[in-house]
Amino acid sequence: MSDALNSWLGEQSRLNRVLILVVDSLAEPNPITPLYSAGVMQRSVQLYRRTEFAQFAAISPWLAELQNPGDEEFRKLLDDPQRNWGWIGSMDKPDLDSLTQHWIARMVIEEDGDRSLFRFQDNRVLARCLGNMKESEWPLLLGPISSVLYWDEDQWQSADNSKPGMYAVPNPAPWLQVPTPPERTREILSTNLKRWLLVYHAEAAAKLSETRGILEWLEEQIDLLEAWQWSIPEQRQFMLTLRLDAQCVQDVAWEPLPGETPDQHYGRCERFFATQSNELARG
Repeated sequence: MSDALNSWLGEQSRLNRVLILVVDSLAEPNPITPLYSAGVMQRSVQLYRRTEFAQFAAISPWLAELQNPGDEEFRKLLDDPQRNWGWIGSMDKPDLDSLTQHWIARMVIEEDGDRSLFRFQDNRVLARCLGNMKESEWPLLLGPISSVLYWDEDQWQSADNSKPGMYAVPNPAPWLQVPTPPERTREILSTNLKRWLLVYHAEAAAKLSETRGILEWLEEQIDLLEAWQWSIPEQRQFMLTLRLDAQCVQDVAWEPLPGETPDQHYGRCERFFATQSNELARG
């Protein structure tokens, strides 16, 4: 383990702080199952179950009070940070209820009439936010967490919260003013599409995962979406839904015709596969 990791863990132990795991259930492979089996998640919160987004519980972030920092499954996470499984925080006193309230207040992003979920559980998102915010603003994001340890690019980083506590969400929220670098745009799209698949096509996604990694498959589909210039949600969802079918994905109708604009291409595919579906329904 790295010096930064050992130094941070040692300092939290010296200060008699409680470690909190913030786990991203969309990481591959899903870290929740082995942690739960090992008893690491005995005191934990599946965040979305406490909110109006309970139907998305399968992809919810988890907050867990770490009872035994020497646990083998926890150590396995530390040995494999490139999985981007989440991050670790520390608190002076264990208080999952306050921590849950803090993140629920920050989990919804409302912009131009659209609502999305803030992926605070992703260590890359946390790194980008902290790296672009003033240290004096960190308490507004971290709340009751005293210190955090997270994987950033290729190394462990830590940040100390100078004033841990419960704060109202400011408007505008400084962590939402952080610019998204171009190289992260595709990564975010891939994560969001995976989340959409697991919510709306869980059975088909599970079947796909038996033979292929979902993220690997998604990367191939995103390559096509970019080549075809299908950039709106309806186009992406139409394409992914149909291409989950092993037979449908082989159809030559997907190929754009010479001189066809992206909108014409999409419209033709939509009509073609709707006709096919109607013919199958009639038997």
